[in-house]
Amino acid sequence: MNKDLLKNTIVLYVEDEKQLREQVSFHLKKYIKNFYTANNGEEGIKLFYEIKPDIIITDIQMPKLDGLEMIRRLNTNVPVIITTAYSDLDYLLEAIKLNVNKFVIKPINLIELAEDIQECIIRDNLKEKIFEKENLLKIINENVLISITDVNGLYIDVSNAFCEFTGYSKEELLGESHMILRHKDTPDELYSLLWETIKSGKTFKKEEVKYMKKNGEEFICNLSITPAFKDEKIVNYTTIRQDITSKKKLEQLTIEDDLTKLYNRRYFNKIIISELQRLKRAKSYLSLLTLDIDYFKKYNDMYGHIEGDKALINVAKILKESSSRASDFVFRLGGEEFGIIFSDLTIEESLAYSNSIVKKIFDKNIEHLGNENTNRITVSAGLITLNYMNFVEEEKIYKYSDDALYEAKHSGKNRVVLSKKSK
Repeated sequence: MNKDLLKNTIVLYVEDEKQLREQVSFHLKKYIKNFYTANNGEEGIKLFYEIKPDIIITDIQMPKLDGLEMIRRLNTNVPVIITTAYSDLDYLLEAIKLNVNKFVIKPINLIELAEDIQECIIRDNLKEKIFEKENLLKIINENVLISITDVNGLYIDVSNAFCEFTGYSKEELLGESHMILRHKDTPDELYSLLWETIKSGKTFKKEEVKYMKKNGEEFICNLSITPAFKDEKIVNYTTIRQDITSKKKLEQLTIEDDLTKLYNRRYFNKIIISELQRLKRAKSYLSLLTLDIDYFKKYNDMYGHIEGDKALINVAKILKESSSRASDFVFRLGGEEFGIIFSDLTIEESLAYSNSIVKKIFDKNIEHLGNENTNRITVSAGLITLNYMNFVEEEKIYKYSDDALYEAKHSGKNRVVLSKKSK
């Protein structure tokens, strides 16, 4: 690395992501004294005229003004290095039109980025393009999940990255229907809307679509499908998928209880607020049922904690199976305490539903000799149901349900007590 060359270079770096901006700046300032940063394209333009940089490094997608529009407005011969984590074909092709000098896929290798800057400077006094269209298209082919289908949805071309990711060879995909990747959970309605949109000549975009690889592994992508025209007639469709599987798994870990795989207390605190807002708009009912396994400490003492964990999993399974509507949310609130948020049921309907759950757990007949009343696992439950006109703060709703649960515990257990605050 030519440190003397780098230290005399003026660099403008435009990136809206603060953590990445600080990380890149911290590293490159070791070699480049005149390293300036901007948060978005508007700031980048202003700073460009102030510092007169030798090279620009910019992200593509940013608020206020994106990187490509910034470069277009500057209309400069200063070399440009584009950095991006996105795989939108329109952006990539636009970068080619603007004669971008180099294209870097995130996550950024900081050593390689420093070398890229040096390479831009060395070649022909910052004027020679060092990343031609063919090289950029090669990077797209190797890194972006692109597929092209004909008007009937049959694959006519796919990128190497798409093949490697899905596990199918190009020979296996060409001529096959795009439905070869369909996940069993994806509703027909999504595909109906998809075809209605793209046949009308519009781009179809959808987040968090599930697919299946050749080996049966599930993956989740953000989806963009764009029609291509010739003589004003649609000739094919280009699909770009952005894999977000790891991101969704990480999100799931933050809201999920490790043992039971139910939602955790953190997610409970979030959902109850959003449901209160939703149901107030819908002018409906919200119900919270809290449940606690009776004599659970005795169960652990008698059968051991491994069996105790199994009991928690069994109860969780019953709760999950009993709450199958999209608007039902089941939680492990802590220890042996569970919760269910449900909606659109009157007080009488909510009480009947809650009693049916307590009965299902009783009927499961899981042995618990420490529960002298029944010799099986039972639960006590507290229920609060409120009409939208009577909604109160979420803390009070939980307290009312918990108070009713306490009453159920002390009035014989294996029962549901309806909170007197229900109305």
